[in-house]
Amino acid sequence: MVTQNFILLGKGQYMVKEERKKILIVDDDKLSLKVAKDILKDEYEIDCVLCGEEALTYLKENIPDLILMDLHMPGMGGKAAISRITSSKTLCKIPIICLTADAKPDTEIQCLTMGAFDYITKPFVPQVTKSRISRVIELNELRNHLEAQLSKKTALLEQVTVNFIMAIAHTIDAKDAYTSGHSMRVAKCAEEIAKALGWDEEQVLNIHYIALLHDIGKIGIPDAILNKPSHLTDDEFGIIKRHPAIGYEILKNIRIIEQVSEGALYHHERYDGTGYPYGLKGEEIPLCARIVGIADAYDAMTSNRVYRAKLSDEMVIAEFEKFKGRQFDPELTELFLNMLRKGFSIPPVDLLSEYEEKDNELNGENRKSLNKTLTEYALEARIVAMHDSLTGLYNRSYAETKIPPMLEAEDGGTLFVIDVDNFKTINDTYGHIAGDYTLKLLAEELEKYEDEQNIVCRVGGDEFILYCNALIERSLILFKVKELIQRLSAKIRENEYSSMASISVGIAVYPKDGNTYEMLFDNADKALFHVKKTGKNSYCFYSDEDAETTRSTTTTDIDNIRQMIEGKAGDFNGVFNVQYDEFKQMYNYVERSVIRNKKQVQTLLFTLSINEAASYRKMVPDEAMNILEAAVASSLRMVDIGTRYSSVQYIAILLDSDEAGGKIVGERVKNRFFKLYVSGDVNLSYDIQTMNPKTV
Repeated sequence: MVTQNFILLGKGQYMVKEERKKILIVDDDKLSLKVAKDILKDEYEIDCVLCGEEALTYLKENIPDLILMDLHMPGMGGKAAISRITSSKTLCKIPIICLTADAKPDTEIQCLTMGAFDYITKPFVPQVTKSRISRVIELNELRNHLEAQLSKKTALLEQVTVNFIMAIAHTIDAKDAYTSGHSMRVAKCAEEIAKALGWDEEQVLNIHYIALLHDIGKIGIPDAILNKPSHLTDDEFGIIKRHPAIGYEILKNIRIIEQVSEGALYHHERYDGTGYPYGLKGEEIPLCARIVGIADAYDAMTSNRVYRAKLSDEMVIAEFEKFKGRQFDPELTELFLNMLRKGFSIPPVDLLSEYEEKDNELNGENRKSLNKTLTEYALEARIVAMHDSLTGLYNRSYAETKIPPMLEAEDGGTLFVIDVDNFKTINDTYGHIAGDYTLKLLAEELEKYEDEQNIVCRVGGDEFILYCNALIERSLILFKVKELIQRLSAKIRENEYSSMASISVGIAVYPKDGNTYEMLFDNADKALFHVKKTGKNSYCFYSDEDAETTRSTTTTDIDNIRQMIEGKAGDFNGVFNVQYDEFKQMYNYVERSVIRNKKQVQTLLFTLSINEAASYRKMVPDEAMNILEAAVASSLRMVDIGTRYSSVQYIAILLDSDEAGGKIVGERVKNRFFKLYVSGDVNLSYDIQTMNPKTV
């Protein structure tokens, strides 16, 4: 097996460097080594050693793509060597195939239990040996690729999480006028205590984030109580005491920061059991909360408050001595007192510089300037929410926000509502992925109209709008709509699967056809419906014709999946193409397994559609698709696979399952989906088909 790497020589010149996969063969039988090497040497780079000890020595300097390991050898045998390899962090991902002269089923089970990918029996059969080795290397490469993709996505998720942690910490501190920067200082102090305890870098970073969010529950406490300049009443203090439980509820589902919810819930517990909210004592209180409790108290003592000035260094030490074993863990307190006696203090913490510092620790190669306020994050999130995830255009919410102020400028304007004729037929004939591709092609062309005076949005399943500000002259509107239909029709003809599609447009002019955006849209849509019922592939002004509006829902056919996977239905570069390409590889691998093992495999296609009672203009919400993914993922076994198939569909493949088992999974997914998605505006259906592999 050969991998091609491209080496840049300069001036656009490349040299192809072929690298053969490397295999380590471990066997004390020199004849077996020679036979195996002769079988494989034309396709692979081969290294040989005679025992387990030599294999481990070899692996200190070399990482092969595969290990062939004989089970029975003098000295360290294959079983012991495999155990050492699979327990090593650096070696555990190297695939291993066992070599054995014993073809009994128990031997196969034993090999797989030890962590081997497969086994090959002696004497070697060349074709079988090559086939099994090729399959294992192929599967391992696929696994590594998928893990790398997941790792990138996880890193991105961590980055976003850290950004929002910092923004939330800033918000918490901003609520309390007397404790500005408190969360940052507590985090810095907790971090230094963790370092003094000898914790590793990852643990130190984790306690930093736990401490940053320890007071997040104060978001739920009225500002008037937090900022009250005089002593609190018992009732007010009772409200303050709710913030640990509120913080726990906010953080309890966050998994990326270990014990973050525990830090929020227990940081006001006291070592002697007199704290709140549960009165835990001693080591019943999680260690992270005991550390945060000390850091929290230290910052309170060293900060100016409305009712007192900050304490001197000597007074701080005296307070910790007094409450050692009562409020604070005695051992942690003694450690912290030693830090204080050596001059420990927290310098003023600049939120933004600390923000960048923590970001740099996470992502050194792609550092970004993170000096954004919470307001900027909210604005950024709002902009993202106003984009359509499939086409990248603005969505209906953006149109409803942006167009009304333009109407108020009294310059007039024209709204074009654009619809793809026969779009349902595309989905029914070729599947939703073909429909998605058609919509993306149209979006690419429509995006060219977007500027300060023109707004382009996707407002429904196959429906777009173009609003042109200050365009009111009928002759100019006619020129624009004819150009629009011509350009969009030419664009969709680029896709052979859209040959039956055409473009219809409804037109409404402000203020003649409506003095609000809602009226303008409804009237343009009525004009569009008139076009649809009188021949399609044309346009109509609302002032020329008024009509009622109807739409039908869409379905799809699971038979298209095989055509897509076999490449018979075209190559789509859709929004989900990365996941889909990986899925194709997994599908083909499963198909080969079906051929070899004669086991049943079920393909389930889940499809979301808009409820007939809902507005025809609505699209399936992204939230519904995300919930469907979660429902499928929680219903599958570790051996099953799945991915998005289109913007409204998800495929799952169930290994070693009959049709009845597939239906059980399908119903389970539906039940879990509707428990989580309760809006009532979408339907979920599924089709099931037993995989019928091609004849070899």
